[in-house]
Amino acid sequence: MRHKVAHRKLNKPTDQRMALLKNQVQQLFLHERVVTTEARAREVRSLAEKLITKAKIDTVHNRRYVEKYIQRPPLPAETKDQFAKRKANNPVAIRRNMSVKAFREMEHPERDILSKLFSDIAPRYRDRAKDAPGGNGGYIRLVKLPPRRGDAAPQAVLLLVE
Repeated sequence: MRHKVAHRKLNKPTDQRMALLKNQVQQLFLHERVVTTEARAREVRSLAEKLITKAKIDTVHNRRYVEKYIQRPPLPAETKDQFAKRKANNPVAIRRNMSVKAFREMEHPERDILSKLFSDIAPRYRDRAKDAPGGNGGYIRLVKLPPRRGDAAPQAVLLLVE
């Protein structure tokens, strides 16, 4: 019996499982729908609903809490002038690696997920009363799909409830 065991392991080590869940939560917030296996969908729904509940109240603490789960790509690298200014204030400063400059300067829609969550997604659910049904939770609908063709894994789609 699995008493007091809360989450599924999804046949992955903890670091890989958390990376998978974080990525799927990001894609859910970015596209407002995700198709995945049923077990993963249940775990993603649990995590995403907690983040939406936190995002309903826009405070610094809640933003930092949500930022732990919403990973952002690196920002553009600093120029030589910016480094010189930083070096003037901090004599032990080191120039940031320039080998990933092209990646840093590419357009990344993931950079806007956090602001979208706090400004667009969470306000939809803000007027729900806390003690009413669906007050804290029920933001995401899980709809079962036919099994996947290759391995017959049960599929599901996650949708944000309007």
